[in-house]
Amino acid sequence: MARVRRGLRFGANRGSHLPLLMKAVQITTGPVLEIGCGLYSTTPLHWACYVPKRKLVTYENNPAYYEFLKDYETDWHEVHCVESWDDIDVSHPWSVAFVDNDPGPNDPEQRRCREVERLTHAEYVVVHDTERANTIRHEIPKMESLFKYRFWWRDARPNTTIFSNTHDVTNFLG
Repeated sequence: MARVRRGLRFGANRGSHLPLLMKAVQITTGPVLEIGCGLYSTTPLHWACYVPKRKLVTYENNPAYYEFLKDYETDWHEVHCVESWDDIDVSHPWSVAFVDNDPGPNDPEQRRCREVERLTHAEYVVVHDTERANTIRHEIPKMESLFKYRFWWRDARPNTTIFSNTHDVTNFLG
């Protein structure tokens, strides 16, 4: 069970996306985008991009998470707090895009599908919380229709899905 401390969530299952996310980072060399930061994504992404000084851009709308993780900002890792997810520029040619954002006070509805729609040009798009219970909330069938390839990892909960229009991911961890 996740614990909450000053608006931050802790728990073993919070990092269930890491096998897919870290593999995508390891097999690519270009810039990485993180939409929705957290202890179990920002920290590993920061250190994975550290030695090569690989471009990493993190966007967050929760001030508690932003305050905690803004110390990761460097000349190669940008960390931004945004009021609206519509304000972020995702047009860059990303190698890996990780989507794990929550709605905020200025974006009350669920947004993950909207962000994923804007990222069909990324080599790999990794989306957290894609278990069947979230099918309607996150519009998972719509996300799936946007990509030629997809791999839905159900071995850990919450589930994670990786999408690509460039690379066959149907056996991504195999």
